[in-house]
Amino acid sequence: MLLQVIAAAGLLFQTAPRDPVLASRIQQLLHTFLLTDDPGDNARTAAQEIVRTRGLVSVDEVGDDAAYALVLLTCSPEVSILARQAAERNEVPEDAAALCEAHLRQKEVQTEYDKRRPDRPSLRDRIEVLFKADQSVRQRNSDIRAMVKTDARLKAELEAIFAKYGVPTFAMVGPSAASHFVVMVQHQSPEFRRRALPKLKANVDAGQADPASFAMVYDRTQTDSGSKQLYGENFTCDAAHPKLHVGPIEDEEHVDQRRAQLGMFRLALYAEVLNATSPDVCSGVAAAPK
Repeated sequence: MLLQVIAAAGLLFQTAPRDPVLASRIQQLLHTFLLTDDPGDNARTAAQEIVRTRGLVSVDEVGDDAAYALVLLTCSPEVSILARQAAERNEVPEDAAALCEAHLRQKEVQTEYDKRRPDRPSLRDRIEVLFKADQSVRQRNSDIRAMVKTDARLKAELEAIFAKYGVPTFAMVGPSAASHFVVMVQHQSPEFRRRALPKLKANVDAGQADPASFAMVYDRTQTDSGSKQLYGENFTCDAAHPKLHVGPIEDEEHVDQRRAQLGMFRLALYAEVLNATSPDVCSGVAAAPK
């Protein structure tokens, strides 16, 4: 199913790629990378071999989606330079080059803070304990009532942390715990999310938070108020849709460009991954935000 979605996203308005065999191969590698257990990271290794022997193949050679996928699979400082140059020649998609650049910037920052001792290690440890509880009911992916009960149980402590520290930063608790705190805020009330959003944005602007975490909370807050999303991060279930589906998006034509600037891959791929990894989440659920 993923391959059909990838192909359908761009080929309606393109001529057939000159090398359809290679295009199919790259798309299959992306499928393996995103949706299967890939011991040894074999898909990335195979994609890197394509770049080593052929360079970054162009849209004309393999189509928009496969050219994008190859950059996604092989993103590195060297590939980022090649992708930017190729994008300026219209040989690979612009959002592929932007995605790789954003990913590398974020990885550099997060690696730096992963190496540091956080300013508040006890707070980091407590956030991780809370996050374990938050995720334990979601990994089973079936009991909405258990999720609601757990979120209610965690509310007071999350509110206390927020009241004292705001949204914890990379420097304060490290990248992992900082992102995990935001995930838990996402599961709290609309009012809590609204209060957290400006502090989270300030953290992102200071290089102290994951931009994708901001996109997640921003879109959920927009949905809370009945407004359109900007990044397509908030998916829902309802009686009219058997699978998770994204809500209304502002300027939908450019959503993938906005996502790339924050280091997030294309919305069609994100939707397919969500539905493939959570196939039963909509069973018997009406209007349950993801």
